[in-house]
Order: sequence, then structure tokens, then C-alpha cells
Amino acid sequence: MAPTPKGSDAVLSALSTLGLIEVDPGLEGFVVPGDTPAWSYTWPAVPFEELESYLTDYLLQRGREPEYAMTWLRVWQELLPQEVMAYLQHQLRLHHFPDLYMSELARLIQPHDASYSLGHWRYACWASVRSMASVSLQYPGNAEILKFTLSSEMPRRLKMARSSTEGKLCFSASHTLPDSALTTVIATVATDLGDRYWMVPPSLAAI
Repeated sequence: MAPTPKGSDAVLSALSTLGLIEVDPGLEGFVVPGDTPAWSYTWPAVPFEELESYLTDYLLQRGREPEYAMTWLRVWQELLPQEVMAYLQHQLRLHHFPDLYMSELARLIQPHDASYSLGHWRYACWASVRSMASVSLQYPGNAEILKFTLSSEMPRRLKMARSSTEGKLCFSASHTLPDSALTTVIATVATDLGDRYWMVPPSLAAI
């Protein structure tokens, strides 16, 4: 649903508060399995089988009006750190590094930072973890050196990405890591951001 399990839990919590779904691991009936808690659809206004087309039509029409632009910007800003976390975790696991290195990211990423696009962050994550893999061959089992490598490489790679020409060091959507449903909706339904979702920093002008 969202790029991270925590993000998906937040979405489910909001929908539950609005009375649109009921979240309960013991529910029977229409239940969506996965990493997030089980939930069932409870909104009586629209039958579930008609919900997707109803929401799509609404977002394509009303959702793209100027009055909603600030809302989508805030959602974009909230999604960016989640996207970065999910991509870094993916890269760490590809190289057989434990998730404990994820804690280094919290110090590096600032909420609502308009300096870097998601594509810049993805490149930085990819390059930094590759550097970690190289260092681990020289110093096997040395977690402190690997943490230092990640925390020092990430800012350096971000600056390289931002100064690169024509988005050369800017990674867009990855086929190895499927987009979350929320990402797809924001980039292609609620807005016409498309690939700009990945290639430019979040801004009202982009929306």
C-alpha cells in the first residue's frame, strides 16, 4: 500500500478513523493479507466492487483541481522518506547486509528537504551500499567501518547526483522494487507528475 509497513499502517489507521474500513487481524470476509494488519471494507456509500472506478474518476477530475495541490505536495513529501527507506533496505538485503544499518539513514534524511529528488536518493543509496560491499571485503565483520562508510558516502553521492547533468545520476522507478499503490496513485492519478515524481524534488510548482 505505502512504501513501508509503517506507512501502510498509518494509511489504514486514517481510513479506519474515517469509518471506511475496519482493521482487525481476526476479521473474516473481505480481508487483504500481507505485512499490514488485516482489514475489511465497511463504507456503505459505494459498493466495494465499484470503489476503484469511483475513486479513480474522482481523483482524475476533482483531485486535479488547484485547491488539492497543497494536499498532494504534503503526501509527496511524506512519501519521499518512506521511498528512500524502502529502497535502502532493498539494496542492503541484495548485498546481504542486515537492517541495522538503516538507522544511519535517520540522521541523513530531513523531512520536507527540497534539495534532492527521490531519484537522487535512490542513486545515493545504490552507490553507498556498493561502497559498503567493497569495504566489507577489506574489513570483513567490521560493522563500525560499514556504518561510517554509509553515513559518509550518502551525502557525497547526493551532492554528486544533484550536480550531474541531464539526470545522469538520478534513478527513476525500479522494476526490482515494485511501486506502492499509494505511489502509483499520487504520480499518475491524483496528479500528472509521472516520472517527475522520481526526477525532481517535491514542490508545488511541479504539481
